[in-house]
Amino acid sequence: MPSTQDWWKDPIFAAALLVAAVLHALILAVQFAAPQQSDAAVKEIAVSVRMSDAKVEDADFLAQADQQGSGTFREEHRMSSDMPAPMTEQSAGEQQLESLERMQQQRELNFEEKVLMTTLSWQKQAAENQRKKAMQELNSQFQAKAAMVASIEAQYLQRQQNFSRQQKIKTIDGIQAKQDNTAGYMEKFRQKVEFYGNRYYPEQAKAQNLAGEVRLMVILNNNGGIRAIRLIESSGHAMLDEAAKASVRKAAPFGAFDAKMKDISELRIVRTWRFDPAEAEFEVR
Repeated sequence: MPSTQDWWKDPIFAAALLVAAVLHALILAVQFAAPQQSDAAVKEIAVSVRMSDAKVEDADFLAQADQQGSGTFREEHRMSSDMPAPMTEQSAGEQQLESLERMQQQRELNFEEKVLMTTLSWQKQAAENQRKKAMQELNSQFQAKAAMVASIEAQYLQRQQNFSRQQKIKTIDGIQAKQDNTAGYMEKFRQKVEFYGNRYYPEQAKAQNLAGEVRLMVILNNNGGIRAIRLIESSGHAMLDEAAKASVRKAAPFGAFDAKMKDISELRIVRTWRFDPAEAEFEVR
């Protein structure tokens, strides 16, 4: 194998190098030139404009000076346009599609309205049911409390009656029979109260000409002392009411119960105190 210093001795390589040099010489020998314009392809156009002495009559346009030109204006004052005419009507398919869309939107609105109305109706019904339930609960509670109060009142009355029987309490009202075993004691009570009532008749009531009836309950113990004075019915005048109570206080005590009343531990007297300003009279009935 020849060395790298003897490459020029290789006949194949030398032949290839010679052929490449010949080709390069031929290529460099070719001349490049720009194409020249043809006289037939380019023509000069000269336009000459000169003023005319002739008047133009029936001109289609106005100018600063009369002009003449070539050509014919075939259609006077005619406007032309290459733009296509706009479509004024939609196709039947598009109209049908829009109609279907409107119908669909209307159906959706109707459905939403129905849903809203149904929801509001449910809410109203639920609120009404809640209100009825609350009213029923209140009525039940009221009935239960009313029953409880009635039961307590019945128990109280029963206990009061039992206490009265145990304590031997006797109540005397205006319809008490005169033959009762307390009739004598009641007569003494009336006389004494009327005496002090007339003696201390209120002068101011006379001056104001006040009249009326006062109904009292006077509770006495077995010694004739006052346990309580209760106003049952007012005369309408506080002065007369207080005068009736004062007559009882001034007349007390009324003395111990007599032998006929030995089984009575408490006497309750219900009477009417009457004031008459015409005669300045006070009485107990």
